[in-house]
Amino acid sequence: MKPNIVSSLDSWLSYLESIHPKSIDLSLDRIKIVADAMNISIKAIKFIIGGTNGKGSTCAFLESFLLESGYAVGLYTSPHIVLFNERIRVNGNSVEDEEIVENLSYVDKCRGKISLTYFEFTTLAALNIFSKNNLDVLILEIGLGGRLDAVNIIDADCSIVTNIGIDHIEWLGDTRDFIAKEKAFIYRSNKPAICGDFSPPDSLLNHASEINTNLYLINKDFQYEIDIANREWSYFGINYIFKKLPFPKIFGDNQIINASVALAALDLLNYYLPVQYKNICSGIEKTFVPGRFQIISTNPSIIIDVAHNSHAASILSKNLQAMGSFSKTYAVIGMLKDKDLIDVIKKTSINIDYWYCASTYGSRGLKASDLSHVINKTIDSNDVITYDFSSPYQALCAVLSKASEQDRIIVFGSFTTVADIYNNIHHIL
Repeated sequence: MKPNIVSSLDSWLSYLESIHPKSIDLSLDRIKIVADAMNISIKAIKFIIGGTNGKGSTCAFLESFLLESGYAVGLYTSPHIVLFNERIRVNGNSVEDEEIVENLSYVDKCRGKISLTYFEFTTLAALNIFSKNNLDVLILEIGLGGRLDAVNIIDADCSIVTNIGIDHIEWLGDTRDFIAKEKAFIYRSNKPAICGDFSPPDSLLNHASEINTNLYLINKDFQYEIDIANREWSYFGINYIFKKLPFPKIFGDNQIINASVALAALDLLNYYLPVQYKNICSGIEKTFVPGRFQIISTNPSIIIDVAHNSHAASILSKNLQAMGSFSKTYAVIGMLKDKDLIDVIKKTSINIDYWYCASTYGSRGLKASDLSHVINKTIDSNDVITYDFSSPYQALCAVLSKASEQDRIIVFGSFTTVADIYNNIHHIL
């Protein structure tokens, strides 16, 4: 039944999942018509962040830097881990159910007979919420790709592509060159743009040149240096140089890259959004993103990570190796069937002794037994040991009955895998 303005947020979200024939239907035609009907007007300075991995962390660093500098900031990210409200933040706080419902109802009223996907619908609601707030800055994360993603109806004052890896090949293409061009379409003519990939494909560089964007590249136009001994790092940019910055609380050298990319965006817009060293330091220390190599227990060590593609799996493997030695490593893994399972398994298998496979659900879900089959087929060893469970929580409970204090547990894969652990964390710890 169609919800109304007093219906619950859960009722609205269930309704949105049912009204469009496809969960992903890449096009800007429908959403542009509805956006025009809604007369959305946002005067804030706008950042759009795309890329294969690191988008969420880059958004979080950028939000934190700006909030610490005293700016009014709106943030739109996806997907969420526990509550949908995580996706829409104003001045560091998630928007309440009632406000989201009010704006979903307004989108529904304005769309008439036009069918929208879940993501298109919720993106319009978020933009309308932001338009009602007196924001200085708006940070928008691309959901998938770039060119035809709903967020790309907004013209950014600065656009960021964090990196380019192989993911979502059904919609974006099966090479880095194809994928990079799709992502490069968030760049705008005569506006600053950033790429945080160390070897950006020619398609991205060529597109940036064709539309005359002002492209800035990591390790060319801005750099970072890490001082491991003193746990400090420095940023060197066009207008800013920040030395002796603290290490992020989010684990991994890749987070310094994400922070550098966020700093580069502020560097390029320094005239409009000036920031100071002290605010950058405090911003780094306060930045937190759940599910990014997050250690939720130390006895035994339990790490959760939303690594679900090849690039993220490489980072996860590197971070696991940097942790030091453990007696055994247990993996709780749940994946979606449209991911590159084989490469994810190959990248992480060197660190893992036991595989506890969990089923994921929905149209893209993968049964634990099918995941076990891929693992056994991929790993060239007679010693591979897999177990199957109906949920990540059940798998983790089984691991905890076996693991000792000298072992570690890594829970990784889809966002729904990590979400299941978050939702049951009070039963686990």
